[in-house]
Amino acid sequence: VVSNPMHRWILPWLPYFRNESALGTMFTDIRRSLKKTLSFISKHEPDDVAFFRSCIATLSAWQKLFEESTIFSLTSESVTPRFARCLARVPIEFSNDKQLWDQINTLFDYFDAGLMSEDEFLSLMEGEILASWAYTLHCATLEEKQLNLSGIAKFYSVWKERVFGQLSKCTKSQLALRGDLMLCRLFYGGLEMIRALIDSDKARHSRFMPPNPQDCNYRIALMHRSKAKKPVQAQPNVVSSQSQRKSQVNGNVASFAEVVGDFARQHDISFYPKVGSNSTKDGKKVFMFGDHPVYFDNNVLFTLRGAAWQPISLEHLAQAS
Repeated sequence: VVSNPMHRWILPWLPYFRNESALGTMFTDIRRSLKKTLSFISKHEPDDVAFFRSCIATLSAWQKLFEESTIFSLTSESVTPRFARCLARVPIEFSNDKQLWDQINTLFDYFDAGLMSEDEFLSLMEGEILASWAYTLHCATLEEKQLNLSGIAKFYSVWKERVFGQLSKCTKSQLALRGDLMLCRLFYGGLEMIRALIDSDKARHSRFMPPNPQDCNYRIALMHRSKAKKPVQAQPNVVSSQSQRKSQVNGNVASFAEVVGDFARQHDISFYPKVGSNSTKDGKKVFMFGDHPVYFDNNVLFTLRGAAWQPISLEHLAQAS
């Protein structure tokens, strides 16, 4: 943890701060400093779990000051990618005594602290952990020479309890996992694999073969979740009046902002609402796409070039970021 955290100097003075216009600018500076702090910790803390614990301590102090979306954005930019790399390295051990839980438990704690969006949490669990778990379970059921049915059942039940918990005392993270259709499908598929194994039904067993973990990661899972929430999907690669007509987006700025946000995440570019001065343009909300201010007008993306706002495609904007 940073030895002299910024919140100890700033938060006690906020009740006495009267200049509201300067306050908005200060929030922007604080957000920028928080991002630099997380980057500093990441560079100087080689231990993943210690890094995540430091991030919890750093961001939790600002939860009452910043909107939830701002905290989630900081996590998405600076913490989630390292969570993904860390979890991808966690081996799924068939022997429960050998299984490492520290990294997974830390992810649960991070989400329970209210610092990560539910979609990112579920996508990390699905893409980096449970895809490998399902594949390990499937491989165990294929061991014809040394089939360990009791070990398979224990492997399944231990993970099921870890992930979903007991209904009477579920944590926030376990409730989110319980309510996710895709993760429930993974466990249902695992249960059906075991039932097919008991019944010696190879055809039914083969129907529940999970995808190879090498073809899964949290970004793919997050993209699928994002698409599933949108009844109409815009084309994110080019933004122009022509692509606007083709995409058939209904002119809703919030929906278009989500498309741009998804594109930014896929290219590891920060994307968040601008606060403070110059946070609107002709009444429209200004966002930061990397270091470039942007706004939307009738599903056309504009960015500030010099002193003039000009239309631009997402591809060109990404290349400039």
